[in-house]
This record gives sequence, structure tokens and C-alpha cells, in this order.
Amino acid sequence: EANSVWMTRFPTEDMRQQYTHKLGNLVLLARKKNSQAQNYDFDLKKQKYFSTAKGVSPFALTTMVLTEKQWTPGVLDARQNRLVNALKTLWNLGPNRPSLVRFLYMVLFCD
Repeated sequence: EANSVWMTRFPTEDMRQQYTHKLGNLVLLARKKNSQAQNYDFDLKKQKYFSTAKGVSPFALTTMVLTEKQWTPGVLDARQNRLVNALKTLWNLGPNRPSLVRFLYMVLFCD
């Protein structure tokens, strides 16, 4: 919606396209949770994701979202960097494999 927090924080179409499918903007959810939250603003999404009879999400990466007060480009960039660094460590990607690291950025993170 035109007056949504998302539209305010990501005011241009290019910006919204850039951030929508980036890893930093994505969270692991069960299909039902994802459809319950739809395209709501961040505060309402957090309520839908975490205030249920079943409690907090079983995914650690998803529960990290609870600590965020806002969902801004800066928050998404920082989250993206943390997640990418964790993946690089997990997959043992170092400076001697720059083409593979760049490929993963392009394919997985829409960069």
C-alpha cells in the first residue's frame, strides 16, 4: 500500500526490487505462517510470526528477527552481511575462491 512502512522506507521501485528478494529480507517460515503475514508491515508480521499458540519459530535464523525494532535498508544490509559471512564460513569459502563467492552472491542474493 502507498502509505505502508515498506513504501516509506523503500521509496523507489528500484529500491524495493533490490531488497525484496535479498537474503537479508528473507526469513524461514512454514507456508501457513508466510501466508498469514502476507504483505503486512514489519510490526504486524512479527506478531503473526511469533505470537501463536505454538510460540516462537523453530528456525534460529527466523527468531533473530525478534531483536529488530525496525526493518530498514541498514538492518537488511547488516543482516545480509551476517548471513553471507556465516555461509562463507560454513561452506569453507575463503579468499582463494573469489569467483565462487561472487557467483553465490549473484545467484543467491540478487546482487
